[in-house]
Amino acid sequence: MTTIKRLLSISLCAIALTSCATEITGSTESTIAPVSTSTIPVAPTGSIISLLEQLVPIADGLGQAVVDGDSKVLKEKVAQADAILLAIEPLIRESKIDVLESVQRIVDLIHTAAERKRPADADKALRFIPLIIDAVIPLLNY
Repeated sequence: MTTIKRLLSISLCAIALTSCATEITGSTESTIAPVSTSTIPVAPTGSIISLLEQLVPIADGLGQAVVDGDSKVLKEKVAQADAILLAIEPLIRESKIDVLESVQRIVDLIHTAAERKRPADADKALRFIPLIIDAVIPLLNY
């Protein structure tokens, strides 16, 4: 008897689920043209020192953005820091100075501040940038 009840309830469920199908009537063509709003970020350029200086405003407002929970600003700042790292890496390798790891550490702090909601890491990155700049200037013979 229980087997019959199970088969009956399975049949009723199958019928009920298939009767809920959506049917589109009419044309599916859209008469409105889609709007494209893609913004292409400008790749940072400059010398090693100028690229390091470009990290300062990124780290400067990051802590407050974390506190405010402004995810749009956080994503933008992380993307800017990544772009600067991509631009500065070949310059550092070409100059043969040993600061790439330190710059990577700053970008990692920016990531940690944004992704783990740690404003203190943004403050650390902000404090380390001038120290790296001061260390790099004599190495580049400016």
